[in-house]
Order: sequence, then structure tokens, then C-alpha cells
Amino acid sequence: MGDAAVEGQRTMSRFSIMFVCTGNLCRSPMAERLAVAALRRRLGPRADLFRIHSAGTHAVSGWPMTTEAAAVVAAYGADPAGFVSTELTADLIAEADLVLTATRAHRSQVVTLEPSALRRVFTMTEFARVAREVGFAQICREVEESVPAQDLVERAHAVVAIVARRRGTVRPTRPDEDDIADPIGQPMAVYQSIGDVIARAVDASITALVGRC
Repeated sequence: MGDAAVEGQRTMSRFSIMFVCTGNLCRSPMAERLAVAALRRRLGPRADLFRIHSAGTHAVSGWPMTTEAAAVVAAYGADPAGFVSTELTADLIAEADLVLTATRAHRSQVVTLEPSALRRVFTMTEFARVAREVGFAQICREVEESVPAQDLVERAHAVVAIVARRRGTVRPTRPDEDDIADPIGQPMAVYQSIGDVIARAVDASITALVGRC
């Protein structure tokens, strides 16, 4: 394949981020739509270089997110419209470049379904924590050594590799800090609290992936 063909293939490629929770009704839908909004704010039309989707380990496909989750998404200026739940499969995992889960148990289930995903699956809070601890400026410096600044897809791949290498050195204060509780059936205040945790994790993760140099 010639250089022009290779460049054309890269231009057409997309970086796929999949969020995972249990029923794909609350946590992962909120993360999905918040990530879409964050990418559009930062990248405008270039946000289309990223595919953002979600699934549930015990989801029944075709359901909308809960009304409370939709309200939280809308409060952050993101769009909840048109969402339908999806059951997690090994094929979906294999197609994802980065899998971000609500809990450590979900992370384990992802790896059980698709062992090759080990180095690209993290909990949402884990990926964000490691990225913050490494530092956005340091991530930029490391990425720019090998990836052209304009190649957002290759940049995102490089960031995932950096976070994967560092995660064993950046431990949470408590293990359960890497779990986001399920708000389903809880009052709106619980949804808002969980939404805040997800929003902060998504913001840090997207900032690391697309750059703040």
C-alpha cells in the first residue's frame, strides 16, 4: 500500500470509546452523551473522528435511559435524545479502542468476555485519575514525541498506552474509589451526585485523549 493510501486510511479511521455499566440505562448512557458533548465542544466537526457508544453487561437492548439520567444529561448541556440500550458482547469489546466501565466488576467482565482488551479497559474514574496524576502537560510531551499533533486518532491510541503503562503506579486511596454506584431506583439527588462523578471523569478523560497542550 502506498503512502497516500495509508494516509487516506488513517484519515478515514475513527477512535472508538465504549462505556459499560450493568443495564445500560443510567451510568454508561450518561457517560456516553457527556463524552459526545465534551468532544463537540473541544473539536467541533472533528469530533466525528471519535465513535462514542455504550453497552450493559446485563442489558436488554432497545430501552431508553431512565428519565432521571436523561435529566442529568440535559442539565450538563448534552443531548439525551434517541438513546437505546445495547447488550454488551465480545464483538463490541473487540471493536472498541478504549472501554471505560462503571465499576471494577464491569472491568473484569469485559476482560472475561474479551481477554485481548486487558490493556484498553479501565474504570471511568481509574482512567481519569491516572491521566490527572501523570499530568496533561506530561501526556502531551510524551505523545508529541511520536505522533503528529493533527492526528487525533493516533494521539488517542498513544494516550491509552501511556495510561495503561502508568496505572499500576497510580493507586486510589481506597479500592472502591474506582467504582461508581448504580443510581437506578434512587432519588434524583443520587442521580445528580453520580452524574457529577461521571462528568468529572469524562472531562478529564476527554481532555487527556484530545489534548490540552
